[in-house]
Amino acid sequence: MKIVGFSGSPRKNGSTNALIKRILKKAEDNDHDTSMCYLNDFNINPCQACDYCKENEGCDLDDDINELHKLLDNADYVIIGSPIYYGEVSAQTKLFTDRFYSIFNSKTKNFKGKKAILIYTQTNPDPKVYEAYSEHEKKYLYEFMDFDVVDILIAAGVNSKDDLFEKEEILNKADAIGMNI
Repeated sequence: MKIVGFSGSPRKNGSTNALIKRILKKAEDNDHDTSMCYLNDFNINPCQACDYCKENEGCDLDDDINELHKLLDNADYVIIGSPIYYGEVSAQTKLFTDRFYSIFNSKTKNFKGKKAILIYTQTNPDPKVYEAYSEHEKKYLYEFMDFDVVDILIAAGVNSKDDLFEKEEILNKADAIGMNI
């Protein structure tokens, strides 16, 4: 199976990336093909709502989204991770997911049945604080786009990789997610 991790964290050495990499490593140990994309490294422009994609395949913007969409298209599983900043996903993640619009309008592409794992990291120590937000994203973004969301991992009380490595319960859940792919 092909598994692609998409990280919306601007911190390559942060907790969001560490969790995605941990899951990918466990999947690799089970002989799956994995790769990691740092959304901050890509030129992703905001959707212009021009509706080009309603009449044509793809997007009219000349940026890296087509490369990312190919990775999404070829993956069996996707892991999308983001830190929660001010109650929402990072700007990098939002740019990426807003550009699902061209897939939504596509006559030939969709995410039907594609398995998704969502990772949210937050400094707030209470995992319930943004639970409604993550459920909203699951239902009104990912399931709306026909992803099969198989797991959500909320890593609360982590601001850094060091904080994360003190949270054995979160690390164990990440390991279990990776082993179950």
